Amino acid sequence: MVRESYQQQLEGLIEAVSRMGEETVRGLRMGLQALRDHDRELAEGLDAWDDTVDGLALDIEKQCTDLLALQQPVAIDLRLILSAFKIVTDLERVADLAVNLGEYAMASEAFVLVPKAELLALGEYACRMLEGSLQAFRERDPDRAKEVIYQDKEMDQRCWDLRTELLTQIIRSARQTLSPEEAREIAGNVITVLWSIRDLERVGDHAVNISARTIYWLTANPEFI
Repeated sequence: MVRESYQQQLEGLIEAVSRMGEETVRGLRMGLQALRDHDRELAEGLDAWDDTVDGLALDIEKQCTDLLALQQPVAIDLRLILSAFKIVTDLERVADLAVNLGEYAMASEAFVLVPKAELLALGEYACRMLEGSLQAFRERDPDRAKEVIYQDKEMDQRCWDLRTELLTQIIRSARQTLSPEEAREIAGNVITVLWSIRDLERVGDHAVNISARTIYWLTANPEFI
């Protein structure tokens, strides 16, 4: 009976991490929607949503701590608990990045510097990477986790291409005669777009982290960590 309860707690931990992951993906998509529509109300609502995610993280961290203190797990069970603890941190950081995207949505004039469709496509790719990493964790699938890790090369290339497009627009603007105010406005827009690209790239990095920790949990292989 004690062993059965212990296994139920481990399954409950997997389920809790999966639920937090689903909520994080939902918030990331809200951030992208705010960016697409320049929706101030949606963007401002992300702060309260982030508090909810933080609460989920605290609950999971307590589950991990209780399992470590009371059950003294070893081998694969210990790797699961340690991986879950780390994955929660990655999900918290993705939630923060989703809030950032909402803040960038306020600067509607910034996104004339690059095709917004390409920026949103980058965001969708990041979402799919995150969803893939969570699917691998939930389904205990190391091969699926590796697929996400290999997708990061494509993610990096897309970010590079968008930054190149942005630089091209800056060079074109530099050929024009601009007032100091216009120059400052362009500089502010450039920073906003660069931050947007950077944050989406980081979402991909966190998806890679989650996948690496899943592989470690299931195989004890630290190669990708």
